[in-house]
Amino acid sequence: MSKVIIQKGNLVLEDRTIQADLVIENGKISAITLEAQPDEDCTVIDATGKMVMPGMIDTHSHVTDPGPYNYREDWRGASKSAAAGGITTIADMPLPSIAVLNRDRFSEKLRVVEDSSVVDFALWGGVTPLNIDRLEEMNEAGCIGYKGFMCFATKEYPQITDGYLVEGLKKARQFGGLIAVHAENAEVADMGCKSFSAADCTDEARFDDARPWWVEYEAIQRATLFAKVLDAKLMVCHMTITQGAEYLKDLKSKGARIYVETCPHYLLLEDEVYDNPDFLEAAKFVCAPPIRKRTDREALWEAMQNGEIDTVATDHCSFTTAQKRAGQYDFTKIPGGLPGVEHRGVLLYTCGVAEGRIAAPDMCRVLCENPAKLYGCWPQKGVIAPGSDADIVVYDPETEGTISAANQAQHVDYTPYEGMRTRGSIAQVYLRGQLAVDHGQLLAAQGRFIRRGKCGL
Repeated sequence: MSKVIIQKGNLVLEDRTIQADLVIENGKISAITLEAQPDEDCTVIDATGKMVMPGMIDTHSHVTDPGPYNYREDWRGASKSAAAGGITTIADMPLPSIAVLNRDRFSEKLRVVEDSSVVDFALWGGVTPLNIDRLEEMNEAGCIGYKGFMCFATKEYPQITDGYLVEGLKKARQFGGLIAVHAENAEVADMGCKSFSAADCTDEARFDDARPWWVEYEAIQRATLFAKVLDAKLMVCHMTITQGAEYLKDLKSKGARIYVETCPHYLLLEDEVYDNPDFLEAAKFVCAPPIRKRTDREALWEAMQNGEIDTVATDHCSFTTAQKRAGQYDFTKIPGGLPGVEHRGVLLYTCGVAEGRIAAPDMCRVLCENPAKLYGCWPQKGVIAPGSDADIVVYDPETEGTISAANQAQHVDYTPYEGMRTRGSIAQVYLRGQLAVDHGQLLAAQGRFIRRGKCGL
């Protein structure tokens, strides 16, 4: 592989941004220097005025392949969308693909993804009452963590009730594993949705009332109590609420091994998206937990500014408008989840860095550095440093654009960010030193499996 020099870019390091040249050789970053010297076998990229950051890592996606739902989205299509959005590593959840609850299912999914993914990838397993004794075998296979739903899930992937959650935390602690939870009180959320549906509610704005903030807050308190007294590692997925941010800040300050994730839709959208007389338009935004209020959105930004949110993940789900429409006002049937693997980076830059809410190193901390540390692949991933994989995003802050389903790479026929104006765009993406995306055009790339390493957070 020839040498590549990305010249005169604004390199986003862990604690600052500097103008320098980045030298890539044999898929690795070989040097950061003020004046790199090209040789004959060298490609030079002029990055003057552009931001050069580590390849982004999405720690929470729901690609539907392999499994019965892969007619919606296969791994090749999903990973192309990720690459277009500057994501060079995906950590995919264990559903709605085949339920990854044991080593055999893990291996089955791994074979499909290895053949298809154009970005590097890691795989989550599940933690349910069905597989408490199978966590260690999945760990040995390279599983990065174990996701449990405190709310009701599916027959094949049932809710993790309290006793089994405690057992899962105990078992994962033995080998340094990470448990992650969807934190909502199962019975209260379920009865809330059923009560509105039974009353023939046709007002999607009531979805937030069906699964109110305190349903999430109670589950966060319960799960983190278990993790704290057991000295186990726990990730609170897609946290949405002011009260949760304050509570988790206090826990983390006292040394609890608790990690906090939120998502772009909770940072950028407000519950008014449900207040739409057009059922389909409102149903597009149905997800669990629901989109919250403006005060919650602002609290999440503040928590991220203060370093209290560890990661911003997509929670990408590829439901189509037809599937959303099929719910017919029934809160128990509208499929919950939003697409978004392609737009996370440009949205965080537009609404965070460009608006002065966060600095570029803050953006890289939640999109690159912390995800890599959390899942044990830092400093191989997530940082611009000599010896690290040359997973690089060259971001042009001077361009402007508009998000639209019509021009996205995703195989989904809508986007929750339709019509949103953006600042900047992704010019190039490098995967281990190979140019993978050039101004939206996907070039030849082949992803590799990333096994779990030792957590560095």
